[in-house]
Amino acid sequence: MMKKILKLTLIATSFMLMQGCATHQNFVKKYDAWRGQNIAYLIGQIGYPDSTFVLPNKNKVYVYERSRIYSVPSPVFGYGYGGYYGGYGAFGYGNDIVQETCKLFIETNKKGIIVNWGSRGNSCVSN
Repeated sequence: MMKKILKLTLIATSFMLMQGCATHQNFVKKYDAWRGQNIAYLIGQIGYPDSTFVLPNKNKVYVYERSRIYSVPSPVFGYGYGGYYGGYGAFGYGNDIVQETCKLFIETNKKGIIVNWGSRGNSCVSN
């Protein structure tokens, strides 16, 4: 049983280390660098937006949305009588549900030049 716990811990740690390079700071740097560029170039790099809308000042906003839901194993500790086999204590595994979201807003002027951007969500990260 300890080997199984150790294995799950190593898997979780490996996953976190792989995600370590993807940060919100890198996300900010990436999209700050797009200011002053034509939106056509950005669309060529990251694909078509999920939606668009026009602001009162006639600037256009391109919206990209990403979400992911997954489960990760988590140890469950409990305390109680062991039944037929006797003894007290319990240990098992459950699942935690994780939801990651990111909504990216790219604002362009009338000429299609990126003038501003913003994001919302708990998973707006980039390498």
